[in-house]
Amino acid sequence: MSDNLVAASNRETVLDNFAAELTSAVYPIALRHGMAGSWIKVELSLWRALAETVKKWARERPSAGPPDEFEVWRQGFLVDLTEGAFYIAVKHGIKGSFLEVELDLYRTFRLVVRRRFRAS
Repeated sequence: MSDNLVAASNRETVLDNFAAELTSAVYPIALRHGMAGSWIKVELSLWRALAETVKKWARERPSAGPPDEFEVWRQGFLVDLTEGAFYIAVKHGIKGSFLEVELDLYRTFRLVVRRRFRAS
């Protein structure tokens, strides 16, 4: 296997693991707000949506440049993660305040992303 294929495979694994970390962080929010249906369908739907978002934004991440450029990227990433997870939550029948769910999701994503990018 060529080095490029190995590097691509490793990158894919890292991104999938990050999506799983995000899913694990927000899945309890989904449960707390009383989603209907199978728990596994909810969790897999969240993971798929978040994995797609992570991979999209990983391609768009600025490699180097001014800190404000990274901050704009990070905010867009957080909003996109929140929208994707919120869509899944609504699709699976959350109960209660939509605003509360959306804020809980955003805050949780912000904490995970902040922790992740401090470590890298």
